[in-house]
Amino acid sequence: MPTNYIKNFDRCEFQKLYKKLSVAGAQKKPIWSGTVYVGTQPLYIECHVKWLADKIENYFFKSLPDEHITGAKELYILNDGVEKFMKRPDAWTTNVFWADDNIYKQPDLIEHFNCLFGKWENKYIISVDDDEASNFYHLGENHLLMRLFAYIFNTPDNIILHGAVVGNENNGVLITGLSGAGKSTLAAYCLSLGLKFVSDDRVALHTENGIIFANPIYTTLSLAQPIEGLKIKSCSRPNGCSKDIIVLDKSQISQNIKINAIIEPIKQDTDTPVISKTPKAPVLTRICSDYSNFSLLTRSMNPLDDYRKIANIFKDINTYSLTLSNSVRDNAIAIYNFITQGDVNV
Repeated sequence: MPTNYIKNFDRCEFQKLYKKLSVAGAQKKPIWSGTVYVGTQPLYIECHVKWLADKIENYFFKSLPDEHITGAKELYILNDGVEKFMKRPDAWTTNVFWADDNIYKQPDLIEHFNCLFGKWENKYIISVDDDEASNFYHLGENHLLMRLFAYIFNTPDNIILHGAVVGNENNGVLITGLSGAGKSTLAAYCLSLGLKFVSDDRVALHTENGIIFANPIYTTLSLAQPIEGLKIKSCSRPNGCSKDIIVLDKSQISQNIKINAIIEPIKQDTDTPVISKTPKAPVLTRICSDYSNFSLLTRSMNPLDDYRKIANIFKDINTYSLTLSNSVRDNAIAIYNFITQGDVNV
């Protein structure tokens, strides 16, 4: 349990705050409104943050401007400052997230975000202090909306994980690992070799009759260096970002890829890449640690339940390690051969 968890949260005060935020949003026409799809889940958005509103239709894989799908959850993104609605003690210097009856301060997000997050029934609100400096436009690694989506769409059969997914018509793999493990570069090279690409950072998974399917959320790819063979709509490097945020042509991104294996890259700098079967429990533990501590908007209150859910989703999936060579292209070819021919070094 986080040390700054506040047990005695005043629900009435939250209701008053939510109403203030709702009124503020209703008084202004949103810059962009419509439904986007987070994997297969519809989410209605009214966005007042210009940087994000200008990019929604290109950055989200599936967007329907001006449409409000029946039954969709709702997200209101406001650019009115938090201080306008709430006086906070000096100790609450930047981030305060309201999630149901709990309040958390997230130190790992303080560097990037200053916002208030609220949930009431199936409606969600984010209020940010500064439009241009908020980093809402940075739809890349560790973006706040990634964490929010994981929180909103957390169900027994749906999960949003930190990982890349590539494959073909019959066989897909989840490439897992912490930031810096090389997932994005590997996925991009696999795409350039002809494999189907779903995601390089956050991916929406759901199960149907025991089969795991992966679907994209964003059209973006984060790369430190350009890779030939990609159809690119735009490329930019936001302030404070060490990688280029590449917007792929949507024809380069695939849906409903079946996941048949998990591959975890291991940095060894060997001459030849090696894919070998590895015990499942340590890999799932690392996935769970990433999910429980970083992927959610709020840190998980019960990592053991998270592990049970993740273990249940992947109960019929084998796990493999990929010992990386010095050649990124050779590493991608090893994944290509694994997917298309089942090549494994035992």
